[in-house]
Amino acid sequence: MEVVYFFLTVVVIGLIIYGAIYYFSHQQTKEIEEINQKKQKLMGVPIADTLYTLKNLSLTGQTKRSYESWQASWQTITRFRFPEIEATIVAAEQYITKYNFVKAKQTIKEANELIDETKKDVDKVYSALQKLLESEKQNRAEQEALQERYTALRKELLAHSVIFGDALESLEKRLSYLELDFTKFNTLTNEGDHLEAKEVLTRIQHEMDEFEHIIEEVPKLLKELETELDEEILDLQDGYTRMVEENYPFGKTDVAGKIRDVMAIVEKARKLVITTDLEDARQQMDKASREIETLYSIMEAELAAKQYVVANQKTIAMQLKRIIDANRYVSIEIDRVSQNYILSHNETAQVNEFEAQLTREQESLNHYTEEMENATVPFTTVEEYYHLIMNKLQEIDGKQRALVAELADLKNQERQVRDNLDDYELSLRNMKRTIEKYHLPGLPKEYLQMFFATTNKIEQLAQHFNRVKIDMREINQIDAKIKDDIEQLEDETQSIIDNARLTEYMIQHANRYRLSNPEIEQAINSALEQFNSHFYYAEALRTIETALNAVEPEAGKRVRNAYAYDKNNQLF
Repeated sequence: MEVVYFFLTVVVIGLIIYGAIYYFSHQQTKEIEEINQKKQKLMGVPIADTLYTLKNLSLTGQTKRSYESWQASWQTITRFRFPEIEATIVAAEQYITKYNFVKAKQTIKEANELIDETKKDVDKVYSALQKLLESEKQNRAEQEALQERYTALRKELLAHSVIFGDALESLEKRLSYLELDFTKFNTLTNEGDHLEAKEVLTRIQHEMDEFEHIIEEVPKLLKELETELDEEILDLQDGYTRMVEENYPFGKTDVAGKIRDVMAIVEKARKLVITTDLEDARQQMDKASREIETLYSIMEAELAAKQYVVANQKTIAMQLKRIIDANRYVSIEIDRVSQNYILSHNETAQVNEFEAQLTREQESLNHYTEEMENATVPFTTVEEYYHLIMNKLQEIDGKQRALVAELADLKNQERQVRDNLDDYELSLRNMKRTIEKYHLPGLPKEYLQMFFATTNKIEQLAQHFNRVKIDMREINQIDAKIKDDIEQLEDETQSIIDNARLTEYMIQHANRYRLSNPEIEQAINSALEQFNSHFYYAEALRTIETALNAVEPEAGKRVRNAYAYDKNNQLF
């Protein structure tokens, strides 16, 4: 039984191996057949026939060289590529016969790659040869189309020769060059050099396009030169002549010379148009336009400047005179005020500087007025100066007004400080009466020192007004200090009264605990000592309030509220 199983297994394995060999052999044989078909198809491309046809066309020049190059490429393919493909196919068949399917697969792959590479080269050679065959027909078709365009251009040039002016000769010369190119094309075509003939056609195409552009642009440029630039130059010359007759000076700007320069640029542009150098001509015309615009701007600026100068000449002269007179008034006012006040802002020096500036401006104004009368200065220069002097006069005028206002304010400041003196003395008397009203046992030493120091400052301030010349800057400084001291004294006065009265309120409230609480007894005695002997009202309040709050929490707050209530009722 085991022998049977073994025999069956061997048979099955044998069948499987046979089947695999048959499959791979059949598959790879089929692939080789496909490669053979591709090779036959490549060999069937009629390149040899095409080469034979081209050989009989009597090719010359560049066309012949191209033909020979592609013929060499085809010979390389037939002598080396096709045999190499055939050898690879044979090798693959041998590997299949020997059942070396791996090597056969690799060789088939190489054969396919050779076929693909060779196909690209064959297609390339065939395409190039077809173009050589068709080049003559294509060239003839293009030549006929270009010849028709040429004929139409020549008719147009003859029919409208007037609009081309002096450029007609250059245009006819260009046409003659085109005729020479056509002749060269025919020669190359008859000789069989169709590729070089194609290059000639391409050059004719380019020259034809350029010529069409030229005959379209030349009339436009000539018209622009005659109807725009020439007329603008005439207008500039006429305007400049009239302005010179009306005594318009231009200073260092040579307007006549610039007009001549523009005329030269326009003439150069005209010659370039005549010789059909249109790009250079356009550049020169644009340059002329810019120069003409600049000249117009110069002349228009002088016209506008004269209008401005004429309109403002008297106004500026009157404004300058008014400010000079005002400066004299300010000087007199300083002398008058300085009889009674010490001036501390260099007022005299300021006025002297104003006077020097105004003198210089008067001299400059006279200088420009004289030059205008002699027509030796451009109006634009005068206009620029007028703007400067008007700004300077406005600046001086503002400073003069500020100075006069400052001088006038000295009397107001004096009056205000004198009124303040009365207020300060009244405030001190009121503070003194307020303190006496509450019959306090005395006042703290620091408070008395401040009170008497303030009194001395008030007396010192009053003495300043007895001087021949008063210094309001110093007086204002003292006044500001006294004002601060008075405010501080009023706060201290109210604080002393509040602390003293609150101490009395606290002691009255604490008396209910005096017999039963030794700490309260001691606090009352200590507070009274500070109150009556040392006049430390704040310390006395702090002592009794602390003790009271220890016995009766929040008692101090309630006493303060009661005091505030009584105080408000007294006010109303």
